[in-house]
Amino acid sequence: MEILAELELCRRLYKLHFQLLLLFQAYCKLIGQVNTIKNEAEVINMSEELAQLENILKEAESASENEEIDLSKAAQTTIETAIHSLIETLKNKEFISAVAQVKAFRSLWPSDIFGSCEDDPVQTLLHIYFHHQTLGQTGSFAVIGSDLDMSEANYKLMELNLEIRESLRMVQSYQLLAQAKPIGNLVSTGF
Repeated sequence: MEILAELELCRRLYKLHFQLLLLFQAYCKLIGQVNTIKNEAEVINMSEELAQLENILKEAESASENEEIDLSKAAQTTIETAIHSLIETLKNKEFISAVAQVKAFRSLWPSDIFGSCEDDPVQTLLHIYFHHQTLGQTGSFAVIGSDLDMSEANYKLMELNLEIRESLRMVQSYQLLAQAKPIGNLVSTGF
């Protein structure tokens, strides 16, 4: 019975080893992508631009309660045309109309790119705008809508990163030990 328990433990350790190997490979891929972004000529932070747009759109949302969109005209368009219309409306700073359009497009295409009726139209517009502005680009990011202090999360992530680095060093040292061939002709003198 004890041998079966040891055998089961070995099997589980074997599975764990390969799961850790997969985790390590995914981590290496992530680090590679971070290095690629770091080596890019420019990383674009759109947080401030989107935060300003978010404030404007929130004001427009409260003012758009009485704004109506002709659904018969909107029904004749495709989703791509509707998105283009939204982008043009945002570029022309017609924010009340943009919020009203999102609400109208939701009734035509529920649970599509425009979200569902329960979703915040401002967030939907921000996602569409960000996607359009960063189309074909790498290295763009935006952090919006967070009033939380992220320093604790940052600290925990840094600690986790250090623990993973130490674990990787240990794994590498074990790999070096496993690769080293034992020398059978060594004689100890006992000094």
